[in-house]
Amino acid sequence: MSVRKTSTIMVAVAATLTGFWLYTSSNAQPNEPVAVGMGAADAVQGVLRAGKPTIIEFGANNCVSCREMKPILHALAQDSRIAVADVDILKEREYIGKYQIRLMPTQVFYNAQGVETGRHMGKISAEAILANLGMTPAAVTTTAITPKAAL
Repeated sequence: MSVRKTSTIMVAVAATLTGFWLYTSSNAQPNEPVAVGMGAADAVQGVLRAGKPTIIEFGANNCVSCREMKPILHALAQDSRIAVADVDILKEREYIGKYQIRLMPTQVFYNAQGVETGRHMGKISAEAILANLGMTPAAVTTTAITPKAAL
């Protein structure tokens, strides 16, 4: 095989693999908080178009309280009734002014119609987030634990 033919095949394989990687990475998993970037349009508005009660957290990866909120947001993202998004305002500074963010982390709550219903600054529990969204915790099926009689 000639060098030209080999290099053409290698380019075609690389392009195919790159296309597959871009396709699979662009399909965000529904069970993860969406990391939002400004891009050409306001991505927060894109998340709100899902038509679900939504929590958007504005924070940064170098903020301790923001990092402590990550597991809570991840757990809430498992609930298919709501949408969860995370905005790193140090990378996307345009959001600071647009959404009037004064403290990290700030959680902004939206109803299913995309109307802001409230805000919270600082850390917050999953139960309080669900309450702000007008939701109840998802039903968890557990078997009742009956204590054993003392011997």
